[in-house]
Amino acid sequence: MELILHKVCGHPAQQAVTLRRCTPDEAPAVYALQNEVHAAMPHPEWFVTDTLEHITGYIADSLCIGVWQGSRLGAYLTFYYCGQSPHNYAAFLGVPQAEWPHWANADSAVVHPDWRGNGLQRRMLEAALPLLPESITHLGATVSPANPYSLSNALACGFTIRARREMYGGFDRYLLAKEL
Repeated sequence: MELILHKVCGHPAQQAVTLRRCTPDEAPAVYALQNEVHAAMPHPEWFVTDTLEHITGYIADSLCIGVWQGSRLGAYLTFYYCGQSPHNYAAFLGVPQAEWPHWANADSAVVHPDWRGNGLQRRMLEAALPLLPESITHLGATVSPANPYSLSNALACGFTIRARREMYGGFDRYLLAKEL
């Protein structure tokens, strides 16, 4: 799907980009963007990074939507179809285990600072929804309570705050859910 970026580096622009499903051979680009954005964050505790192995698994076995300009990846959103895994966010929300296979984790949303302000998180989620398996009826997500940008984006996309707890080795997080 073709999109137009209306802002680049905070300035008005008209740049064409492509929003599409990422392929396993693009996992290194996803990993590199994650690390570049994380290294530049003023509050790196707001985002917990993934390994290249996990990212490759999300792309191969679940779903990753990316925004590309030629060979440059500028944003991505990963999903993890967790099933009965204890990493399923449904497990932390008290959802009965029999229902976990109907949940997917909306795991990571990353947008390069140059491309922020274009509604890319929302647009990636909208593009991903028709690609999710029909069996998925709910999405779970986590957001640092101190990160107003990601929290605002998640709430604008229809997620609701369902709980607050320590996760990922002691980081404070909201647990969010979205019914599809």
